[in-house]
Amino acid sequence: MKAKYIIGGILLAILAGAGIGLKMFFKPHADISKLDTDFKVEATALINEFQQDETASTTKYSEKVLEISGKLVAKSKLENGTDLLVLEDEMQGISCQLDSAWSAANQPVIQSLEAGQSVKVKGICKGYLMEIKVSPAVIVK
Repeated sequence: MKAKYIIGGILLAILAGAGIGLKMFFKPHADISKLDTDFKVEATALINEFQQDETASTTKYSEKVLEISGKLVAKSKLENGTDLLVLEDEMQGISCQLDSAWSAANQPVIQSLEAGQSVKVKGICKGYLMEIKVSPAVIVK
């Protein structure tokens, strides 16, 4: 009799865990453009801040939504088709991988961008490794 309750409890726990896991797996993709901005920064100031104290900057900005203003120096597509924008410096600048859903719906905006142009990008900061990584990101109009 006691074994039935134990087995039932275990099965109930497994079903609850599976339900929670499925809900998280099928959770809709966050719309970056609708998220509240944690920090509005100039690209050069952000780069300088990371170069002066990477640990403190990582703690401050990691997984936060940033709105970054700066000069576009490069635009490309990665092998998987993701649009990539680089701000300020190709070697140690800010690498912004555009959100795939936003990118697909806004190709004319992306195509109109040219190197040297000022641009404002909003995205989630992923940290610093030779350059600051921002992904996913969208262009702010």
